[in-house]
This record gives sequence, structure tokens and C-alpha cells, in this order.
Amino acid sequence: MKKKGRFFSIAKKLTVVNVVLPILTMTVATAFTIHTINNFIIRQAQDKIVNDLNSAREIYNAHLDLIGGILRQAAMSYILVHPLTNHDDWAIRRVMQEFRNRNDLTILTLTDASGRVVMRSANPSLKGDRPRLPLLAKALAGVSGVSTEIMTSKELERENPTVGHLIDIRLISTPMARKTDARRLDSGMVMLAAWPVYDGVGNLIGVLYGGKLLNNDNSVVDKIKAVVFSTNALDGTSTLFQDDVRIATNVLDSSGNRAIGTRVSEEVYEKVVRNRQKWSDRAFVVNDWYISAYEPIYNSVHQVIGILYVGMKETPFVLLRREILTFLTIIPTIGIILILLVAFFFASQFARRIANLTSELDNICLGNYRGAIKIHGNDEVSQLSERLNEVIKTCAQRNESIEALQRGLEEEVQRRTAELETRNRELLETKQNLLEMMADKKVVNQRLEEALENSRHAQQQLIRSGKLAALGTLVAGIAHEINNPVAIVSGNLELLEMDPEVRRKFPVELEIIVSQIKKVKGLIKNMLPFSRIKQSALQELDINQVMKQVIAPFLPQISADRISMETVLKAQKPLLSDEGSLNQIFTNLLSNSLQAMSGKEGGRLRIVTRDEGECVEIVVSDSGCGMTHEQVENMFNPFYSTKPNGTGLGLAIGYELLRSLGGIINVESALGEGTTIKILLPTDPSNDVNTPCPEAIPRSRDSKRP
Repeated sequence: MKKKGRFFSIAKKLTVVNVVLPILTMTVATAFTIHTINNFIIRQAQDKIVNDLNSAREIYNAHLDLIGGILRQAAMSYILVHPLTNHDDWAIRRVMQEFRNRNDLTILTLTDASGRVVMRSANPSLKGDRPRLPLLAKALAGVSGVSTEIMTSKELERENPTVGHLIDIRLISTPMARKTDARRLDSGMVMLAAWPVYDGVGNLIGVLYGGKLLNNDNSVVDKIKAVVFSTNALDGTSTLFQDDVRIATNVLDSSGNRAIGTRVSEEVYEKVVRNRQKWSDRAFVVNDWYISAYEPIYNSVHQVIGILYVGMKETPFVLLRREILTFLTIIPTIGIILILLVAFFFASQFARRIANLTSELDNICLGNYRGAIKIHGNDEVSQLSERLNEVIKTCAQRNESIEALQRGLEEEVQRRTAELETRNRELLETKQNLLEMMADKKVVNQRLEEALENSRHAQQQLIRSGKLAALGTLVAGIAHEINNPVAIVSGNLELLEMDPEVRRKFPVELEIIVSQIKKVKGLIKNMLPFSRIKQSALQELDINQVMKQVIAPFLPQISADRISMETVLKAQKPLLSDEGSLNQIFTNLLSNSLQAMSGKEGGRLRIVTRDEGECVEIVVSDSGCGMTHEQVENMFNPFYSTKPNGTGLGLAIGYELLRSLGGIINVESALGEGTTIKILLPTDPSNDVNTPCPEAIPRSRDSKRP
């Protein structure tokens, strides 16, 4: 029987059938996976940058609020209000320069109630003009404010002549930036605050405004980078723009320097500055592509004056995407090659079996019987046997294909499981980042609570000072109005006493009148110190000798009351102070301590002096009845007394005398356990280095003895 020719072998047919379909399926699946992963990576990165921009805005606003708090504290401080009320320019200059230097402010200026400059702390010689600032105008109307403002070079030079080099920024040609003819900046962007200043009775007496220049000051952007990108392996950056020019940044140029003077791309400028919209997309930054986010910065009249930016280089994400694409391309390629080899191998085996069966049939047709299998003739049984063998062999081939597909499915499951594990790790890292951010916010809240507590103490001090100032004014007026009639009555009384007939008829009445006049004069004398508390001529004193002189008059009473007294006088430094004021202060304190121990067996009095840095500390402790928290808080208020016959003036006068000498007082007391009073006096009140800082206002607290 003649063999028929084959134009396309069975092996090739089976190979094509078993390879083309898996290749198409795996190609479509791989393309879909690559597209999904690619979009997920970029979307996750962009979402993170948007969140980072929100965090950056919070940090920027926190800096604005800090400047507002600083100006508010200064505007409400007694050490500024008092010299402004008394037109003491020297004291105003000293206080403002110290405050500006301590808080690292570029500008700090004080105006009167009409807006005319009284003092520029950074340019004291220039005053009398009226600056045209929106925040100043609002503050003169009684409304405080904080915002970011643009000030011209002339305005900044008037406020602080030393900042000219900071705003003189050369504009650098930047790819993709909008065209401009400008070559340098002639203005600066300032975090500015303005706060009205009131006197003790609530009258507006001026406005205090000040702030910090942002040009060439990278502290804000570096703070944003440190907080926002502290736990991120990718290198994040932050920038402040004035209009479209970088004035503060940690983006580096090609030489490794901060890219100050480079400009934002034109498409970002159009959307953020012109259209007042946020930008969240890839953008060209200086010399590379970044995944970035921008938002406008507004001034006090809601004009866009700058841009706040955060971003990360796109390169790491592109490399990550490339690695994933490479991985997803190599694995399917290897799978396809394996499928091709396996399919070709089984197709060849199948073809050889068919060839053997055909050869056997040919032999049978030719009458050549080989082996155990012999098919006689070329009839329906032979054909059925051939088709049956083909079906059996095809089924074997299909089983092998199913096993190959199962192996591919297991590999896919393992790959998906590995992806899920990676996502879980990323979620855990995100959770850890959120927990760290919450911890940072907790620290900020604690600092705010401490600031509020300090503000409360300062407010109490201002209220007490206001009361004393008002009381002094009232006492001075009353004393003047009463002294004149009393002097007239006293003079006429002396004339009446010169008449023998009057003395004979009204001896008792004259004695009563004299007694009452003396009582009125004594009352006026006790009240007058409130209107005349001021620092006397200072002299060099030995605090140990002063304390011995104060103690001497009380020794008989101490002995009579059987009080155990211990004096530890170890102070060595001479004290420049007023001896009369110190005698009055410590006489009042010792008198109160002895009265607190009156009628108590085994009373103990301890007096200590010692050097504390550039100050001298005096400690007076007693084992008397002690005081409650309310009594400690009110003990220095005028006319407050716990004694039935007390006037409540002694400690109030002593407190004001102590403040006039630059001293600090601290009271520790517990009811039934006694009281300890600590006084800290500067060795030289006229020296700013030794004088306690304005924040260290006297405070009192009650506490348990150790």
C-alpha cells in the first residue's frame, strides 16, 4: 500500500494548538497585571504626597501661630505697657531689642494709637512715620491678626537695615519656567503678626507688630522635611515660593547647593497662582521630574503671594515599576518556553505512535506481520482500532496539559500570596507611621498646655499689677483731697487751743478732735505707699547685715514665745539695692511668720541667705498654721488679710517693693504644716544680664513639705 504524503505534520499541529492559546491568555493576564500595579504604585505615591502637603501646611500654620503668640505675649506684658504709658523710650528700646533677639524675629516695631512709629527695635533711629500695612490698620481698630505678607525692599530696609542681602536673590533660568524680564527679587515674604496694646484700664495706647523674614531662611522647610519625611526611605523635599521664585528650599541643584532663586514650572504657576487651585501630579522641579503637590499661600487680604510645595523624586518609583515589569515579563516568557518544550515533546511522542501504528497497518496491508499486534486487512475494524488508539493517545496528551496548567495555577497562587504579604507589610509600616505622627501631635499638645499655663500666670500678674496701679492712682487722689481739709481743720484747732476759755469749756471735745485727726493722718500715711512705690537710690549692701538688723527688734518676742530660731547666713556677694525697701519687705515677712506661730508650742523659725548665680536667695521658713491654696493665691492682693484686725496692705506693699528691685518671690505652704518663702534678688538690678527675664514673673503655689 502506497504511503500518502503529509504537508503539515501532526507534531507541528499539536504544538501550535497547545502553545498559541496559553501564550495569548498569559499575555493578556500579564498586561492587565502590569497596568494595575503601575497605576497602584503611582497612585499610592501621589496620595502620600497629598497627605504630606497637608502636614506641611499644619507645620507652616504652627509657625504663624507661634509668631502670633509671641507678639500677643509681648503686647500684654507689663514691662512694655508701663514704659509706653510713661513715654520712656530708653526702656521701650531695651525691652523690645531683648524680646526680638530672644525670639529670633526679623522685625519688631511699636506704634502709638494713631499708627505712628514709636520704636523700631532693629532700627531705633527711624521713627515717627506711619507704615502702610493691612495688619497694622486692623490692629489699630482693635483686631489682632497673623498672616504671610509681601514687603518691599524699602519697607524691609526701614524695619531692619541688615536684611538687604537676604532678599537680594538672583533669579536663575529654570527649564519649563514662565518667561520673565526680572533678574532679581526686590521684595521679601514675611510671617507677620500685629497685636493691639492696651493700658491698665483697657484704652488702646499702641500696636506691636513684628515677624520673621522667610527669604533665605530654610528653618521652616527643613522642619517640614524632618517631620514629614523622617521615617521615609525616599528623599522628600519642601519649598517656599515667593510668587514663582524659590526663597527657601531643600531641593538641590546640579552642583549640590540649595536651589534658591530657581523658579516653578509654568503649568504649576498657572494652576496654583493664577487659578488658585492645588496641584497634585508629577511636575518638573529644577532639573528632574518629581511626584509633587503644591498649594497657594495667601496674605491677609486673600491674595496669592506664594506657593507651599512638597515632593519626592519620580526616579525611585520609575525604577521600582521597571523592576516589576521586568519580573512580570521574564516569568511568563519562561513559562511559555516551558510549555512549548513540553508540548513539542508530547506531540513528537504522539506522532511517533501514530507513525508506528500506520507502519503496522501498512505491514498488515502488505501482509508483513511484525510483533504481537497484527491487523489484517484495511477494513472498518482497522480504522476503528486506529481511531481508538488516536483517542487514547489524545486523552493522555490532554491529561499532561491539564497537569501543566495546574502547575501554572499553583505558581500564580504563590505569586499572589507573596503580593498579599508585601501589601500587609506596607499597611503595617503605614500604621507605624500614623502612630508616630500621633505621638508627635501629643507632644505638641503638651507644649501648648504648658504655654497656656504660663499665659494664665502672666494674666494673673497683669491683673494684680493693674489693680495696684489703679489703687495707687485712687490713693493719690484721695490723699490729696483729704490732706487739704485735714490741714485746715488742724490749723484752726490749734487756734482754738490757744484760747483758754475754749480749752476750759471743751477739753474732752478738743481731745477727741485731735485723736480723730491723728487717725485720719495715720490712715493716709498707710495708704500713700501705693502711690509712691518706686526704686530709691541703690547702694551696695551686705544682705547678712540687713537680715541681722531686721531680726534684732523681734528677738524679745521670739524669746517670749519660746520660738526656736536658726539663722544660716552664707551669702557672700554684695547686693546693690535699697536698704529701706529691704527692711520693710523682710520686717513684714518676719512679723507674719511670728504671728502664724503665735500660741503654738515649739515653733521653729529658719532664716537662710546664700548665693545663687548672679543673684542672692533669702529663705524664711516657719512651722506656723500654714495657708490654703486660695490664701496663697490672694496673699499679695491689696486689702486681703486673714487676720481680724489686718489691713491687708503690708504684703501688697512689700510685693511691689520687691518687684521694683527686680526680685522674684515663691511661696510654698500647706495648711497646718507651715510656710516657706523664697526670695531671689539680683546683685545688680540695673544690669540686664542679672535681672530676671520677663517670663520669670513672681508666682505662688502651695505644696506639701518633703
